[in-house]
Amino acid sequence: MDDANIDRIKIDDEVYLNIYNDKISINIKGTSKLAFVNYTDELLAIIKNARFRVPKTEKAIKEYEYPYSNEYKKTLHQIVIDYYFGEDFRRKLYEFDYIIEHLDNDGFNCEISNLYFLKKIKNTYKGWHFDKEVVKSIPIMALKMYHIIENETFQITIVFNQSFVNKTSGKVLDTIKLLYEYNYDIVLQDAEQILETVVNSNYINLSEWKKLYRYNDIEINYAPEIQLTEEEKQQGYGTIIYREGKAHILLGQDENSVGLMNSVPYKSNWELK
Repeated sequence: MDDANIDRIKIDDEVYLNIYNDKISINIKGTSKLAFVNYTDELLAIIKNARFRVPKTEKAIKEYEYPYSNEYKKTLHQIVIDYYFGEDFRRKLYEFDYIIEHLDNDGFNCEISNLYFLKKIKNTYKGWHFDKEVVKSIPIMALKMYHIIENETFQITIVFNQSFVNKTSGKVLDTIKLLYEYNYDIVLQDAEQILETVVNSNYINLSEWKKLYRYNDIEINYAPEIQLTEEEKQQGYGTIIYREGKAHILLGQDENSVGLMNSVPYKSNWELK
């Protein structure tokens, strides 16, 4: 279903579904945000029967990180992983001390691009350090990892919220996308190193990246060279301006306004070389 828009599906008085852009959003009464999974007819049928609920006690609500279905006796991310990989496969990995990892640390984002397996001890370290550093770095750069199940690859995407110059070309960078083979441990290690290196610098030498990191391919996009009018200079960050019919956002932040990019989507149909 491409770019589909249909009426909201009422499951009961506590759960509503919407389908759009190949996603199913799940609105659970008592939560402050939507849960997401990928759309397929089969997964929609499963989700319709899940009847997600928020625990009733105050302590449980405070700790409510993952939507849970009493009907299936599973969390939403377990339902999704079982759909794509099979329950037996998941349980076997549990025996070897793996857990289901939310790549962006959001327990409600259960799109398959945000789920994979990671050793429990590595997931604990990631939560203590990397997940916190990613959030802290957003005013400088926003980094996100994706699991691409269709062709068994991973991607790291980076969007810059401050001006970073590619030392090789002298141009200001806009976004970088990195393609990886099917090894999440390597992706996570590179992502952590890229984050620490870039945040502590004001330029990037991309000619050195292939020696430092283990990606298979790279896509580099540079920021458009736009001269602002005097009126545009007075507008706050986050303002949309237009050039030749194309929209551009003024990135940055101040005490009055915020215009930061939190992520950019992965590149579809990107095959390994």
